[in-house]
Amino acid sequence: MYSLRMRAEKEGMHVSGAERLVETIQEVQKLTRELIKRPKAFDKIVITLEKVEKIETVPKALTIYSYDFKCVEDAHNFAVEKLKEEGIKEEVARLALELLKNGPNPKGGNMRGAVLMDVETGERLEPDKERGIRTVRVDWKNRRSIEQRLKERGIKRYYINRLLDALALATKNVYCGVISELCWSDDPDYTTGYVAGKNIGYIRIKPMKEYGVPLGGRVYFVRKDNLHQLIECLEKRSVLVEGL
Repeated sequence: MYSLRMRAEKEGMHVSGAERLVETIQEVQKLTRELIKRPKAFDKIVITLEKVEKIETVPKALTIYSYDFKCVEDAHNFAVEKLKEEGIKEEVARLALELLKNGPNPKGGNMRGAVLMDVETGERLEPDKERGIRTVRVDWKNRRSIEQRLKERGIKRYYINRLLDALALATKNVYCGVISELCWSDDPDYTTGYVAGKNIGYIRIKPMKEYGVPLGGRVYFVRKDNLHQLIECLEKRSVLVEGL
């Protein structure tokens, strides 16, 4: 198989990213044309193509739940309560929320990857705090079948690709040892975010930010004692999710 990844930037800042695991060069060519259409605005797109020798599988994705709230404050309070169900201390969860609200890059703005946050202390553990850690080499075993199932559940077509990408990524994160995750998009027009974990599943929450805000990102809550193995799994091991 091949790992195909797209990353887009504007004025040096990350604005869009996506990836697929595919079986043929013909699929690579077709998907490359699709992926480069995803960024709304950019001045640089990087396409990475790698051969993948070993594939691991996860039988079932995290269970999907969805909640809508009247305001960001209510949504954030709900997210904190769910993170607490995964053992995340409230003060650590609040620290993660503030980090994404203000932009996780120490130089200001967004990051290409995710923040690794110590589950006990809230300390940032990623080796490069401007780049972060990227969860890559992940996709669905039969993406079209999963798309159809989501359509049957009434999920709008516009949201399906976003949901598929984020759900596969969150599922791999848990598989690799991430305890829980907090995320919302840096797309100014997209206000839905999520929290995820082994016990709580994948919980879509809206609105996690105000419309028009260009800041977002991911925080992975992790333990220090398995950090090297965790990073290796997130960035190097190829994982296909089999079903919902």
